Amino acid sequence: MAVAVKALLASLLLDAALASLLGIDSIIPAVPAVPTVGPEWIVDLAKAPLTGLKAAVSRDFDPLMDLDPVELSRYWGYDAELHHVTTDDGYILGIHRVRNATVASEASGATQPVVVMGHPLLSSSAEYLVLGPGKALAYLLADEGFDVWLLNVRGNTYSLNHTTLSTKEAAFWDFSFHEHGTQDLPALIQYAMQETGQQEVQYVGFSMGTTTMFVMGAERPDVAKHVKLYTGFGPVAEGSHARSAAFRLLLQSIPAQKLAGAPLGVYWFLPSTPELRATGQTLCADSAPLTQPLCLAIFASLGGRNDKQTNTTLLPYILSRTPAGTSFKVLDHYRQGLVPGFHKYDYGTIQNLARYGQLTAPSYNLSNIFVPTRLYYGPNDLLAGPQDVLSTCAQLSNVLSCEAVDDPEWTHFDFVWAKQVPELVYSQAIARMKAAESSA
Repeated sequence: MAVAVKALLASLLLDAALASLLGIDSIIPAVPAVPTVGPEWIVDLAKAPLTGLKAAVSRDFDPLMDLDPVELSRYWGYDAELHHVTTDDGYILGIHRVRNATVASEASGATQPVVVMGHPLLSSSAEYLVLGPGKALAYLLADEGFDVWLLNVRGNTYSLNHTTLSTKEAAFWDFSFHEHGTQDLPALIQYAMQETGQQEVQYVGFSMGTTTMFVMGAERPDVAKHVKLYTGFGPVAEGSHARSAAFRLLLQSIPAQKLAGAPLGVYWFLPSTPELRATGQTLCADSAPLTQPLCLAIFASLGGRNDKQTNTTLLPYILSRTPAGTSFKVLDHYRQGLVPGFHKYDYGTIQNLARYGQLTAPSYNLSNIFVPTRLYYGPNDLLAGPQDVLSTCAQLSNVLSCEAVDDPEWTHFDFVWAKQVPELVYSQAIARMKAAESSA
C-alpha cells in the first residue's frame, strides 16, 4: 500500500516538474479512475511526508511567518480584532477584522463601508494579507477607508470550535461548501451589520470564496439582498472545463482517502501542522535552489504558470499559513462538480430522494442571484477556466462586468500572489467598489 501511495505522489510531482519545464499544462493525458490510496498517506501527509528531509528543516525563519492575521496586521500598524461568530448550526467561526486607524480617525465619526472577504480552498483569511501593506487586498481596502471583515469558514485553522461537537467527531466534518454559503457567510454578514450598524455590505471572494457567495446568493436571498456589490476573482461554480490534471487527480482520490481515513478518526484534510509549515518554508525558500523549482512546479500544475508574475521570495510566507485544512466532503463536492452545471451535494439516489425529493442532486439556481456582480478571470487559469466562468456569468441576473485580466498568462493564484496584482487587478476593482459606495 505504501508503495502505491509513493507512486501516486511521485507521479504527481513528476508531472508538475516536467510540465513546468516543458511549458505545458500537464504530461498526464487523462484523469485516471480513483486510485487506491491507503491510510498511510493521510497520516503521513499531515506529519510532512518528506521524512528524509525533516532533519534539515531549520526554524531560523522570519518571525512574521509565525504571526496570526491579527498579530500580523497589528505589526503593520493596523487596527485588528478577533471576533467569534456562531452559526445557526453551532459552528464558532474565528473572524478577523482589519481597519486603518488613521483613515478611520480622519472619517470624523462617519460610518466606514463594510466589506466581507471570503478565502479560497485549503486557505484562510491570511490569504488576503500575505503580500503585506501597499499590496495585499485587505490592507489596500482598509487604506481606502473600508472596514474589512475576513471570513474563516468552518474547518480551517481559525474555525475549529462548535457549541456541542468536537473536531474528533465525524459529525463536525459533515459539511461541504454548501454550508459555507448557507451558514457561514450569512452568519458573518449579519454579525458585521449588527456590529457596525450598517444595512449593507460589499463582498469580495477569490476561488472557493466565490463559490461561497454563489451558494449564498442562490440559497439565502434573505441575506444576499444586503450585499451592495459582489467582486469575485477566479470564480468557481461549474468546473467541467478545469484543465489542471493535478487538481483533477487529487479530487478523484478523495473518496478513497475519506474511506481509508474514517476508521482512523482522520476527518481533516491537509491541516496546518508545525512540521508541514516548517518543511514548506525550508524547501520552497530562495535558499533552497534544488527544491524550490519543484514547489513552483506544483503550484503551476494546479493553477497555471506565469513566470513574470511569480515572486519566489513569497513562497515561505504563503506556506507558513497554507494549507489551513478542510473537510473531505468539501473536496468531494468539488469532485462532483467536474461535470457541466453547478449542483448541490450528491448523496446518492436514496439519500437524494429523502433530502431533495428527487433522484439526482438539484442545481443551484444562479439566475436567482440579483446581487450586482463584477467577476475577473485569468486567461491561463487552470482551475477557473474562462469557458466555465463565462458560462456562470451568462446565468447570473445582475452582472455588471465579467472580464479577463489584461495578461494572457494570468493564472489562478495570480489573483492573490502576483507581483503586479495591485496594478492589474486591485486598483480597478477598488475604484469600482468605492464608486458603488458613492452611488449609494
